[in-house]
Amino acid sequence: MTHPPERPKDDAWIDQMLGDLAQDPVGEVPDTLMARVLADADAMLPAPGGAVAPIPWWRQIVDGIGGWNAVGGLAVAAATGFVIGIGGIEAVPFEDFLSVNYDTYYEGQDAVSVFGWDIEEG
Repeated sequence: MTHPPERPKDDAWIDQMLGDLAQDPVGEVPDTLMARVLADADAMLPAPGGAVAPIPWWRQIVDGIGGWNAVGGLAVAAATGFVIGIGGIEAVPFEDFLSVNYDTYYEGQDAVSVFGWDIEEG
């Protein structure tokens, strides 16, 4: 069994090896190989002056409003307004809601008195 040669204790051999690589690291690349590599790279590039993809109509609306944060704020405001609007209506039996009596049920109510705004304070 043979032992590997001992390495020197100093780092001069590393400096010598790196110096040799720095002078001629790989050698020159042949011109024909470089031409083929560049031709393949040019073939992979997209054609200049490509068409711009159209933006969908729903994306234009969302961007016009102000983005998804603004759409979320509008949805919350709409839901809040809906709940507040429903809260002012008196409970109506389901049968009357779908029947002809719906119009006559609300005939006597004023729009202002639904929330009690006609009652004065004090």
